[in-house]
Amino acid sequence: MIRPRKTGKPIEHPHGWRRAEDAPSPVAEIASPPQEAVRRGTSLLLALVIAVLTAMGIARVRASTEILEIGAEITELTSEHARLLEQQRRLAAERAYLRHPERIQEFARDKLGMVPIAPELVQQIRLVEGNKTP
Repeated sequence: MIRPRKTGKPIEHPHGWRRAEDAPSPVAEIASPPQEAVRRGTSLLLALVIAVLTAMGIARVRASTEILEIGAEITELTSEHARLLEQQRRLAAERAYLRHPERIQEFARDKLGMVPIAPELVQQIRLVEGNKTP
């Protein structure tokens, strides 16, 4: 409450603030904290809010960056998996070709000079149970 200079009655402003030229009331000075303390508290609160929002923003950007890195790694691993499956398919086809009996017969005949054996040259070997070699 502010007292005007002429009448001495307190004036209440509808907005609750006093004017600079109004004389301070002793009761108002004791009841309200100094303006410097209010400004300091407001500044600290504002700094705290800004720090919290900044930390939240940094955490969100870091999480987004990690998600993008993991997505890139998944893409890279998927393409490598497809490449390895294709290589496995080619190697299986090459193995089947190399193990084909006709190819082996041709290789033995042409490269190694082998010939098929005549059936009359095949001998059977029988083991006699009484003659065991030590």
